[in-house]
Amino acid sequence: MQNGHPMPPPLSTLTRITNSLRPNLQKRYEIRLIWRISVSAFKAICAGHVFAEYVGSRNGTYGPSMLPTLAVQNDRVWVASKYRYGRGVEVGDMVSFGHPCVPGEFAIKRVVGMPGDFVMRDVYQDGNDMMLQVPEGHCWVLGDNLTESRDSRTYGPVPLGLVKGKVVAKYNSRFQFEWFRNNLQRPVPLEPSASSSGDAASGCT
Repeated sequence: MQNGHPMPPPLSTLTRITNSLRPNLQKRYEIRLIWRISVSAFKAICAGHVFAEYVGSRNGTYGPSMLPTLAVQNDRVWVASKYRYGRGVEVGDMVSFGHPCVPGEFAIKRVVGMPGDFVMRDVYQDGNDMMLQVPEGHCWVLGDNLTESRDSRTYGPVPLGLVKGKVVAKYNSRFQFEWFRNNLQRPVPLEPSASSSGDAASGCT
């Protein structure tokens, strides 16, 4: 003790104390770092899931079933999730859906019939021109390249619950988008005029 004050510990003692604390400090730092990385990764996964679920997702394509609209491979498409489960989907739209025959795989086809619509059962397959009505909660899909497509003619109507979204565009590596437009329109029932209905009636026997 000097002048009433305690003597500081020798430098060697301080060095030993510091060295003994260093592993604990390093371990605590590593734990905090791992925790921060884990939290950031969890937030990124959640954000990606929410984005894909409610905004959209990008997918690659392969197979000849949608030629010439989509290439056999390496086309990139944007699938809008607002049309999930068939909400707002119309005849003529392209949709991405869970493949009914291959779990975990997705397919892209064009909708040709919505619930209640009548469609031809076997277009360009075996010449069967039987018509059927699309059941509630389902849609009927075909590939643009009918002769090379496995679609509703093979596995029947697709449940709307499998629809992941509507294919609204394709783009290249430079993110140049080509937006798809549905040029099909539902037929509007014609209301016969009075004169035409009278002529038709008079001609009936």
